[in-house]
Amino acid sequence: MELVSKTTDSTAMNEPEPALVQFEGVKLAQLLHRGSPQTLMASVGAFIQWRKLNGSPPSQSRTFNIFYSDPLNTEPAAFTFGIAAEHDKDIAPNSLGVSEAHIPALHCLSWIETGSDGKLQQRIEQVIGEGGYDWHFEQFPPFIERLRFYPDVPMAEAKNRVYLPVRS
Repeated sequence: MELVSKTTDSTAMNEPEPALVQFEGVKLAQLLHRGSPQTLMASVGAFIQWRKLNGSPPSQSRTFNIFYSDPLNTEPAAFTFGIAAEHDKDIAPNSLGVSEAHIPALHCLSWIETGSDGKLQQRIEQVIGEGGYDWHFEQFPPFIERLRFYPDVPMAEAKNRVYLPVRS
């Protein structure tokens, strides 16, 4: 695979097949959801509230999700999922549980996936399986950048850039 640079306007690209890219790294505000995936939307709601209170809307800061756990093979009580947004300011202690985090610069397999989160999960599993990877990524866990998402667009039109970190 050829190494390509990540472009700044990833929403204009349509890349259904994985390509090797350099992710440049980003400082984040992150809420860690711990526990059953069934209760994830409550954590998403808390993160949305924090974004509103701190002037960090999706139109001004990129949105990320980080898969710290394999959702298909993790006990619900041990499931961990990062809900995050690009944020370069210090984060004051807060009752919503949002704290500073960072995705480092990484070489990644990356592609654009359009459709529901269920379709996204299936495609990630497919690429991981075909590439001989497992969910124990050494450098950093898989993550996505939410480019267009519900409720701004219908679920079938949601668009995400997937990043699977790989050794350089």
